[in-house]
Amino acid sequence: MKKLLIVAMVFSTVFSSLAFSADKDQKVSAKKESSKNEAFNKVLAQYESLHKAFFDNDNAKVKANAQSLLDGIEKIKDKKISKTLSYTKEKLTEISESDDIKANQEAMNIVSQGLFVVLDKHAPNKSYARYYCPMVQKYWLQNITESDKVMNPYA
Repeated sequence: MKKLLIVAMVFSTVFSSLAFSADKDQKVSAKKESSKNEAFNKVLAQYESLHKAFFDNDNAKVKANAQSLLDGIEKIKDKKISKTLSYTKEKLTEISESDDIKANQEAMNIVSQGLFVVLDKHAPNKSYARYYCPMVQKYWLQNITESDKVMNPYA
């Protein structure tokens, strides 16, 4: 009986330490995900500023917001996200240097799609939705918690 009791105590100790270890690993993983999402959420806020700048039809404001968004993306340390957004960064550079509002709208489509891929694959955020304008066949992202009204930057 003593042997059975000792074996039961040993198994209990081993399994509880394994469970603690797994729980600790999950917490570390969740913390990494949270910091990845936090950095990307800042980028999404900067994207919102760029999105809104198109409504003012002020290309200087569009260019400044594109540069701000580019700077925010450069601060993301996650390699997968950074690689996914490499073409997006090129398009943001084009926007920040271009005086052609139509060309900037074209580039905005690519920027939006790049950010959507990150939202979909790496850093989900249920506050954002992807929209499509069938007239110009372009996409954009919009924070759906801030407004119920669809804000098409291409209209």
